[in-house]
Amino acid sequence: MSSGPTVKLIDELVFSLCGATHDARARHVLAQALHGLVRLARSEQLLEMQRDVARAMGAGSRRETRALMRRLAAHGVHGQEQLALNLPDGEANRA
Repeated sequence: MSSGPTVKLIDELVFSLCGATHDARARHVLAQALHGLVRLARSEQLLEMQRDVARAMGAGSRRETRALMRRLAAHGVHGQEQLALNLPDGEANRA
């Protein structure tokens, strides 16, 4: 497992909840449950971002979204670059 800030935070949370009184199995089960929640939240966030991209690009289905993403990749547009959006005048002022 990685040793990033999420792992350290989960370890601290498990220690503060269980302390040294609970057995190693209980601490492990709690830690794994928290890691599972983090993975679920990350996947939900990724799906939400993909839906937002699809809406912004005007894709109506998952198939259209994949086709648009492949087209963007073929043109060399990556995550850090921004695309100009064609918004109506009223929406352009809000953005």
